[in-house]
Amino acid sequence: MKTSWDKAKGYALEALRGLIRLDTSNPPGNERIAADYLAAAMARDGLEGTIIESRPTRANLIARIEGRDSSRPPLLISSHTDVVPVEAAKWSRPPFSAEIADGCVWGRGAIDMKAKCATDLLMMCALRRAGVTPERDLILAAVADEEAGSEYGAKFLVERHPELVRAGFVLNEVGGFTVHLGGARFYPIQVAEKGFVTVKMTVGGQPGHGSMPREDTAIARMAELITKIVKTPMRRRVTPLMKRTLEALGVSTDAPPAVFVPMLSNTVTPTILRAGYKDNVIPGEASVVLDGRTLPGEDPESFMAELRAIVGPEPTFELVKIGPPAETTVDTPLYELMKAKLEAADPGARAIPWMIPGATDNKFYAKLGAACYGFAPVRLEPHIPFGSLYHSNDERLPIEGFYWGLKVYAEVVLDFLGLRFEDVFE
Repeated sequence: MKTSWDKAKGYALEALRGLIRLDTSNPPGNERIAADYLAAAMARDGLEGTIIESRPTRANLIARIEGRDSSRPPLLISSHTDVVPVEAAKWSRPPFSAEIADGCVWGRGAIDMKAKCATDLLMMCALRRAGVTPERDLILAAVADEEAGSEYGAKFLVERHPELVRAGFVLNEVGGFTVHLGGARFYPIQVAEKGFVTVKMTVGGQPGHGSMPREDTAIARMAELITKIVKTPMRRRVTPLMKRTLEALGVSTDAPPAVFVPMLSNTVTPTILRAGYKDNVIPGEASVVLDGRTLPGEDPESFMAELRAIVGPEPTFELVKIGPPAETTVDTPLYELMKAKLEAADPGARAIPWMIPGATDNKFYAKLGAACYGFAPVRLEPHIPFGSLYHSNDERLPIEGFYWGLKVYAEVVLDFLGLRFEDVFE
């Protein structure tokens, strides 16, 4: 039985609101409640999902619709169900209420990335409801822990259960949203992402009494080093992809807008500072956690060498966690399909390849040989501060833009599965 498109839009919106109301803040995660929600929704349409916990409450949901031709590499549609924590007092509306106001659905995860969870749920259920068989397998993965490095989510699945998520192609988060620049509209498709290298940097010093100030304390030394880090740019390197992207946008590589600067070098940002245990004691140690991000072609060793050149020999480094950069070719039928559908849905706009400065689970799926893309389309008006709403207060998603992207996404997925939109929706 086909699903009416009006009902499909309402279904996806209510699924998004239902998921937002589930507090899966990471830490601690508790993604099991989201996995159970999605599994129950699929079960109502006769779809069975597999829930795998990497540890108690850190649940990953996998479901599969088998295709006619097992020789065709599967398509994996992936999302993560955890969200970053909130400072509720700084929100205009309760962050887990999923309120609708000003044409948007509000709440933590509206953008990052429960809208994609809801979209993928709709695709699986609508396919099963229609009783059609795709040409290739379609796999859904709704995973844990992306916001903290994926140790209990995609990384766990790739390393421990690769048979469940091995695919030829992946559609994941961060891509297909409207960028307004110089009077033109662009739709970036994520084909690359930076890696991460998280480092704990520590310096020591002579402890003492707070009433006897000195210039050489651990805190003073750490302050000097942090100042060096934030004031010393890392080596600039324009990758071939970013050269192509900037040229498509008409942006100079010599003086790009600030939003593009992090994509033109490795970066490092101090994020957590610790020192001292009593107000009248000069501590003997100070440490800072550094969030390092690496370009494709770089590795932890090259990053650490560059960081060492900035701070000198004194501090000690402890490697906390790492994730490799990733880059996928644009020379695939799936990329061309996404580009064509985006440009057809917004005549006059251009779809372009894109690298994000952050990280997604694509870096782990790529290890299994998949061509991985960020594609969660949404149409945006110029006044929507979309990029700044990730991990921010008052996260929200415009509903009409969500519906627009839902249609584009459905067309891409169904076409790639060898089906027509009219085979599933009416």
